[in-house]
Order: sequence, then C-alpha cells, then structure tokens
Amino acid sequence: MARNSDWTEAKFKRFLAEGRGKGEKDTYRSWLQVSDLASRGRSTRFYSNKEKRVIHVFTDQQLYYALLLEFDESVLSYKEQYPLIDTEPILEQLDEILLKRLKGKDSEIPHVMLTTFLVTAVDEKGEEYQFARTLKDESELNKKPIIERLEIQKRWWEFRNVDFGIVTPNEIPVQQSKNIQWVLCSLNMQDYGFTKGDMESYAEQLEQLLINDQDAVGSVLNAFDVYNKVEIGTGLLVFRYLIATRRILVNMDSEINLQCTANELGISLRQGKEKKKNAVNG
Repeated sequence: MARNSDWTEAKFKRFLAEGRGKGEKDTYRSWLQVSDLASRGRSTRFYSNKEKRVIHVFTDQQLYYALLLEFDESVLSYKEQYPLIDTEPILEQLDEILLKRLKGKDSEIPHVMLTTFLVTAVDEKGEEYQFARTLKDESELNKKPIIERLEIQKRWWEFRNVDFGIVTPNEIPVQQSKNIQWVLCSLNMQDYGFTKGDMESYAEQLEQLLINDQDAVGSVLNAFDVYNKVEIGTGLLVFRYLIATRRILVNMDSEINLQCTANELGISLRQGKEKKKNAVNG
C-alpha cells in the first residue's frame, strides 16, 4: 500500500471498523477498493461468479491474473489486496531498516502492506492449500524500498506456512486472460434476458452443431440465430457460455478466431471431470 498524504490514523481505524481484509468468499472486503484510488487510470472492478462479489484491481496485470484465478478450476477462492495487519509475530526477525517500513515516515500510523492475492486451491489429491502472490513489474524489483517490503511479506507468509511468490507481467499468459474475460460475461445471462433454462437448452443445441459442422464457427453461429429466430448475436453468447462452463474445450492460449472451423480452433467436447492445468501457481 503506497504511502500518501491522506493516509491517517482515522482512515486506518475506519478501514479496520469496516472489516477490510476480513471475511470469506462473498463477505470478504479487500483492503483497498477502486473508490479509494479513483484517479488511478488502470483501476477496475468486475463481478466474480466464483466469489459472488466485486473484485478490485489496480493494474492490467492484476486484472489478467484475477481472471486466471477466476477460471482455474483448482482455485476454490481468492482474496485481492490482502492486508498484512498483524506483524507482531515477525518483529524479532526484522532489522531496524525493515522495522521502519512498518510505520509512516513521520508518524506512528501503521503502514499496511498488501499482498496482491491470497489464493485457496485444491491439489491433485483433493487437499486444500494456500499460496500468496504479489504482482510487480520487473523494473521495480531492483529498487531498495520494494525489495525491503517484499522481504517483510516473505517473512510474514513464511511464519504462517503459506507459499509466497512474486509474479511479473511476462509470467502472465495475457491472451488466455483476454479470452477468459471474453467468455465470462456469458455467465451473467440474466443481463441478456435469458434464464438458466434458456441458456442450457441453447447450449445443448449449439454444442452438437459445432462438433458436427465443418463450416467456420462464425457461420455456424449465424445459422443458429436464423434457425432459432433469435436476436443476432445470441449464438455468439451461447458459444461463449459453452467455453465459460467448459462444456466445450478450446485452446485458450490463442485468439479465438470465428473465421476458423471448430476443428481449426481445436474445439472438443469435455470428457469426464478432468481438471484444467493450473496456470497461476507457478
């Protein structure tokens, strides 16, 4: 959390009273929210169907990583902008330089450090575990203040037996994240005037068309709209839904070009309950 002139003891107490950094799933409140940094150009928020609440992120990289977490089936839950409030257990491990990072430069107001994401996931044996990840640009990693803050984070999480790591932009599969963002909107089907039953019925029909038709996917979707006498674009929404719900599998690391056939896009029906490879816990 960056130091700034408007960080006061009153605001610190207010954040605590509001329960920021507390709660699980839909009751969790991130320490920082978009409204706190309204002037930050890349701040954004989106509704998470996994968490059933709004997610607050402040850079493109944070957004891309959050989308990976949202889509990854091994991820059960995630918390963004997670505050490291209780530093008492690690104070004896910190030298004078690191201790100074825990307070404001000219005050005794706690300087709350944030880990970008705290993730709860399940491994191949079905056992739950947690990992914490902070996102940083590579250019920041040679700056002394950043190095010191990351060291404090590392020790904080080590004390709690949680794996801590740093993620840089070049480690994030951007095209995959963009594809995820493109398909996830379909899960909010009510925004488009559809019920769950409507979407499931259309999905079953389109699923078979895609697998059996040799035409370009875009042509199949247009034919779907005409046959069902629905608004143009409905087929595209259902196609996104099929991907978002993994009823069909497609290569998410490449751009989804609707001028290609289903075979060219590598589209296939999902078989059984196989898990998608974990793309975020590297």
